[in-house]
Amino acid sequence: MRRLALLAFFLVAGCGSFGAAQAHTISLAYKAGETYKYNFHAAFKYTIGAQGMSVPLDMDITAKETLTVKSVDSSGTADVSVAVNDMSLKMTVNGASNTTTTTTTTNVDMKIASDGRIVSINGSTFGNNSLPGATGAQGGLLSAILPDKPVKPGDTWSKSYDQPNPLGSGSSKVTSDNKYLRDEKVGSVDTAVVESKINSTFNLTIDLSAMAGGSGTPLIPSTGAAAGLEGITMAGTSASDVTSWIDNGAHRVVKSHGTGTLDATMTLNMAAGATSPGLTGPITFKGTQTVDMTPA
Repeated sequence: MRRLALLAFFLVAGCGSFGAAQAHTISLAYKAGETYKYNFHAAFKYTIGAQGMSVPLDMDITAKETLTVKSVDSSGTADVSVAVNDMSLKMTVNGASNTTTTTTTTNVDMKIASDGRIVSINGSTFGNNSLPGATGAQGGLLSAILPDKPVKPGDTWSKSYDQPNPLGSGSSKVTSDNKYLRDEKVGSVDTAVVESKINSTFNLTIDLSAMAGGSGTPLIPSTGAAAGLEGITMAGTSASDVTSWIDNGAHRVVKSHGTGTLDATMTLNMAAGATSPGLTGPITFKGTQTVDMTPA
């Protein structure tokens, strides 16, 4: 009986060890020449405050994106180009709506680290962000923060870093708490589902001359529209919850979903002697955002 009991113990223990999830690497490992297509959708609900007024602002943005990998360095950081086309922007300000569509293509060059962080953006715009710090999507790419070591479902990790401002001075200070939620199929693709809760404090000065020739962002006027406007300072905080499905084989972002809140103040930096083209004094933005990036 003792031998049978001992044998049963080892069988149970052995089955348990075979059934346990094995730790593995979750990272982005792009290769030069690869191309991926996505549908992008973002919805913003803000309240704008200035000069004692409070105005509701809603934006809904859809676009198609093609990510092309140009090169990958020895650290795994990929140099990619994101071509954004078929963009539609519906903006509702204080109940009045206007929809703008474009078939032209906007190209945003960026560097993406193997853990999903955007290292730099070299294009002339912030991509599809309407405000810095919004939900973590920059240049149209949305990714959870991935681990530096092998993990299994249920494992957690934290990361903090500074994110530079690609269009001027200042940076965003970012902290993230992350978790490997589960494994899940997306179509025929085996993915690891990772969630990141990201908090950001930013103080950015945007040099409008760096945006010359670009489309800018919906809330930032071009230099031609506001003579004497030299730059814009954005300061505030954002909180985001980003979930990404990472291809276990190809090590790429299959899809992502993010929600978040934003509390920011914008100040117009005018040249000496120039006057503001519209609202004067600090302009505040408070609200929520939802961003989705899905396979096209």
